[in-house]
Amino acid sequence: MRVKHLFILLCAGAIAACTDWKITGDEQAEPEWGTASLCIEEPIAEGETFCYQIQINLDTLSGESDLAQTLAATLRDSVLCMQGATIQETMMALADSMQNEWKAELAEVYEPDLEWKESLQFYYTITGKPVENGREDVLSYQTSIDCYLGGAHGSYVVQYFNFDKETGKLLKIEDVVPAEKETEVLVAMAEQLCKDWEAEDLEDLQEKTGITMLGDLYLTNNFLMKGDSLEFLFNQYEIAPYAAGLIGITIPSPKNQ
Repeated sequence: MRVKHLFILLCAGAIAACTDWKITGDEQAEPEWGTASLCIEEPIAEGETFCYQIQINLDTLSGESDLAQTLAATLRDSVLCMQGATIQETMMALADSMQNEWKAELAEVYEPDLEWKESLQFYYTITGKPVENGREDVLSYQTSIDCYLGGAHGSYVVQYFNFDKETGKLLKIEDVVPAEKETEVLVAMAEQLCKDWEAEDLEDLQEKTGITMLGDLYLTNNFLMKGDSLEFLFNQYEIAPYAAGLIGITIPSPKNQ
């Protein structure tokens, strides 16, 4: 079934009614989660059965805490990358921008008897949710973008965000890896990659996998704090060709070495 323009905020009533934290005695419980969702599916041309689709599902925190506000701002600015007072408005702004661009692009190439019309079925899917990290002090959140916008293949991008639960601060790599540890961490990343891929060194690794063909290893802000370790994630084309896929590297946290 085609849905022309459907927008749903799941648990909207519950989110609006609840406070930021539920307090029991002297204990402070976890914040309430809800999901902001949007789904648009429309024909690539009038009368067509082939459709393009935009779908967004983002878990959000209720309330006005620093953590909730920072998460919302991060989703708006770094994931949706559009202007909007709320996540819902920002989602709609992104969808409207995409539809305007797609309609203009499809109009230029569409023909009723086109043999490869299925390749005009663009899609753009964004999901976001908290992930377990084994830590009490840090909220980790993962977003993924899966899309096809024409061409030989689609694209898949995963991004991690880590927030200090007490202050709400979005943590950057410099907050986690001290300056004096940067070289040590880069060496550990290279050694772990070679171990994972059974390579003698980075040159051998590049020949076997293409990793570092498009760029050297660096301390990316795309990392996941996991207990006493760090997982760095490089997406397609960041340091390697598309065929290499997502490249994850897990090393001990430098502060625990």
